[in-house]
Amino acid sequence: MLSSIDLGKFPTNPGVYLMKNADEEILYIGKAVNIQSRLRSHAANGHVSQSLYRQVESVDFIMTENELEALILELLLIKEHLPRYNVQLKDDKRYPFLKLTLDEKFPRLYLTRTLPGKGEGRATRSARSARYFGPFPHVYEARTLLRTLQEVLPLRTCKIPSGELVLERPCLEFEMHRCLAPCVADICNEEEYRDVALKVLKFLSGDHKSVGQVLEKWMQEAAENLSFEKAAIYRDALKALETFRQRQSISMLEEDSEDYLAGVRLGDITCVVILRRRSGSLRGSEHYFLEDEAGTEMSEVLSAFITQHYESCPEIPRRLLCSVLPSSVETLEMWLTSLIAKKVEVRKPHRGPRLKLIDLAVKNAEFHAAERYRKGHGTKRRLSEGVLRLGADLGLSPLPVRIEGFDISHHRGEEAVASMVVFENGVPKNLITASSK
Repeated sequence: MLSSIDLGKFPTNPGVYLMKNADEEILYIGKAVNIQSRLRSHAANGHVSQSLYRQVESVDFIMTENELEALILELLLIKEHLPRYNVQLKDDKRYPFLKLTLDEKFPRLYLTRTLPGKGEGRATRSARSARYFGPFPHVYEARTLLRTLQEVLPLRTCKIPSGELVLERPCLEFEMHRCLAPCVADICNEEEYRDVALKVLKFLSGDHKSVGQVLEKWMQEAAENLSFEKAAIYRDALKALETFRQRQSISMLEEDSEDYLAGVRLGDITCVVILRRRSGSLRGSEHYFLEDEAGTEMSEVLSAFITQHYESCPEIPRRLLCSVLPSSVETLEMWLTSLIAKKVEVRKPHRGPRLKLIDLAVKNAEFHAAERYRKGHGTKRRLSEGVLRLGADLGLSPLPVRIEGFDISHHRGEEAVASMVVFENGVPKNLITASSK
């Protein structure tokens, strides 16, 4: 148990700590400004996460220079080990990237949602030497851009290793002018192919002018030849190029861009909602469910969510407004600022229109949490707002669909009268009284 470990031997420096069971399995990973103080806090609050602390047999630690380094290291270790008791996004909505495998003799360009070291254990050397471009908020945009580049700069997308690209005849992609067929020696040699790959790299790195000019020319020619379907394809490709250009300028979001985050816990369901505000108006809403077996404080939940969600988010706003101020808020601000090279603020509003938007985000989170709870626990009726709030405030699971309250009064031990009030799904029923003489 955690309480049986000598915590005085741990350093008072910033860093990351790893709680392990008797089998050396990592149960929980945390960060701290003062490792020893944080572990003592865990031990003092053992009643909060008894199921976790009872299993802890040892604690390892890694010291860092500051809390920001600890935050980044914690994020990397959680992604690698996926500890059971850390807050984790259930719906891992990873954003798509384009991957260019420059380490290969004949590089490939294809769509991926996995970055090196994320979700597939340790990154290989080849994965680290590849180039990733994105992220894209919608997979349609990534696929459209990939098809566009295949039309103009046709690299292969097949999974055949470069060393095995020895074929007698090219595949259908070559016939459709979407590949240079490096698999057939007398069609395309390594030098010619590498030249096209470098042009793709140049385009994806920011030089969009040449490809845009080619597509513009093709669109006009198709329109003049009354090939309107082809013209529409080139038009969509131009739009995809423009979208990609904008995504590469992530730090160019308007100054008043804001995300509103609200976290709600309903029994065993934890839900976070994001409302996105751009140019003074709401532009969208997203909701996520998280795994949280330890019953973590909501400030810790929001802190963990922010690091996981915004690490690869295509749009990081200049301000995050939260229903509960996340833990280590200054470190979060430093980390978010480092991602877009512009100051990012994390705040909890207390009044005005921003507080109203937070209240709206909370209502959305309560709704989604209630729907997930209803499906998971077989509750057919829609739960009232009063029951939802009671369950969230008291951490009840399952939720109290029927509540009975009793009161007994008497006069010096005689003339006893009992009463019972009943609420079903938050709605009061008839008062029931009984007397006893």
